[in-house]
Amino acid sequence: MNTVGERLKWARQKAGYDSAAEAVRAFGWTKTTYADHENGHRQPKMPQLKRYAAAFTVPWLWLHEGGQLPGKRKPSQGDAIPVTGEVAAGQWLDTDVEVDSRDFDQFPIAAHPDFPFESQYGLIVKGTSMNKILAPGVVLHCVDIVKAEIDPLDDDIVIVQRMRHQGNQREITAKQINRRGKMIVLSPSSTESKWKPISFNPDDGHDGDEEVRVVALVIGRYTPMRRRK
Repeated sequence: MNTVGERLKWARQKAGYDSAAEAVRAFGWTKTTYADHENGHRQPKMPQLKRYAAAFTVPWLWLHEGGQLPGKRKPSQGDAIPVTGEVAAGQWLDTDVEVDSRDFDQFPIAAHPDFPFESQYGLIVKGTSMNKILAPGVVLHCVDIVKAEIDPLDDDIVIVQRMRHQGNQREITAKQINRRGKMIVLSPSSTESKWKPISFNPDDGHDGDEEVRVVALVIGRYTPMRRRK
């Protein structure tokens, strides 16, 4: 792979996105811009390159310069997963707003040795949609189901991405998954009745006008202690 575009395509496919359109929808990128970068019509600028590298969990320097292919390395003892964002039911964000993991506190959450390191990350719980079992402020240890090649089981806690307004807004939340025939039911666990289950057929991936996707399995949680300043 001698060009940035070729490496970008390889990284996208490795991350589980069969088409450029699928990746664009998932991350809220501009379709023509990403297509030009992958096809080699334009070279991505450094901020774009780093954004692609973070999305596809490959080193940005490898995208830029090439070299040995990134592999699915096992975590080393002491490796801490990065905290990359928040899960907040009802909080819809414009997809063109960049999320930088440096904006979030980081915690000493050890990577699980059974899963590739690049598939693991942390998300901070906000709100009350899962407050019966997940208090606000808890950090969820998440494993990307595509990168780790795993399938959630009934009653597992999962991370759900919903897209609306033709992919211009995105919500990331935690839910409990169960299967009902051909349907998948994603349920809140809350003391507040305003939070409702999401039901969708995985064959079409839609709940009404919203595209729904289960993106990660929650395998643990970390509760930071509050300290007085």
